[in-house]
Amino acid sequence: MKRKVIQLAGKTFVVSLPSKWVKEWKVKKGDELDVCENGPSIIIKTDENREIKKATVDATHADERVLRWILSSMHKKGYDEIEIQTQNIKIINELLKDLFIGFAIIHQTPNSCTIRSLSKELDDQFENILRRAFLVTLNMADQLHEKISKKDFNFPEIAELEKTNNQLTNFCQRILNKRGHAEQAKTPFLYVIIWNLEKIADDYKYLAEHTSTMKTCTPQTLKLLDETNKLLREYYEIFYKFETRKLDSLAGEYKKLHTTILSELKTSKDPISLNHLAHIVLKIADFSASTFAINDKYAK
Repeated sequence: MKRKVIQLAGKTFVVSLPSKWVKEWKVKKGDELDVCENGPSIIIKTDENREIKKATVDATHADERVLRWILSSMHKKGYDEIEIQTQNIKIINELLKDLFIGFAIIHQTPNSCTIRSLSKELDDQFENILRRAFLVTLNMADQLHEKISKKDFNFPEIAELEKTNNQLTNFCQRILNKRGHAEQAKTPFLYVIIWNLEKIADDYKYLAEHTSTMKTCTPQTLKLLDETNKLLREYYEIFYKFETRKLDSLAGEYKKLHTTILSELKTSKDPISLNHLAHIVLKIADFSASTFAINDKYAK
């Protein structure tokens, strides 16, 4: 869409706002808008809440896994009210409990239900919720190592922490999709980081499930788990206190650790555990480029 620039009083330049956007976001005369410079772009934002975004989906023939995918994706995309045609209300209730923050069933029939967000989006809490997602994942890692060290192979708290990670990361992705980050250029890079953080929690959960079944863990696997946990904590510290030098050092660490894990895989009696650790290390490595992109200190 193109807009012509109008010059007023010799010094003021004006561009009209698209009427569709104005109506959607309820912009009125006298409202204050945030205007952010982003290189050749100007980003105009409002704090006004959008009208409820609704959708209907036919999940009549979807199995449990597909139903979870459908609702998770629609939640992340920012829908506020979703009518689901399904008889599998049990799965809907589980998802509301384990995945969606502030959603509840507001209407139900034998063949469908409608869920709606009942809470105001906590846009201003994005940074706090993201930090909590990191801390929950670190807690998973530490508890897993501690219990295995004590030869305690029962991990119910790991599964609960993974559900919490899902709630927090899904919420962060929802906010980024609905409104974007305050610094718009950071939005896609933060999304990649949050995506990987959720996948890391998955691998810790899978590792816990496998170890719980095996009722054992080799000393070398336990040692590599400890090193993987330390790598994740180092990344967390760099994310919140960025230094290019430290990120470069961390890159060397994860390459060395990943090589060691792959070497151990050749002769290990527990390749499944090592495979999960290798996945975690690679996902930590995937953080790096996006972390560099959201920090501009290196350019100054």
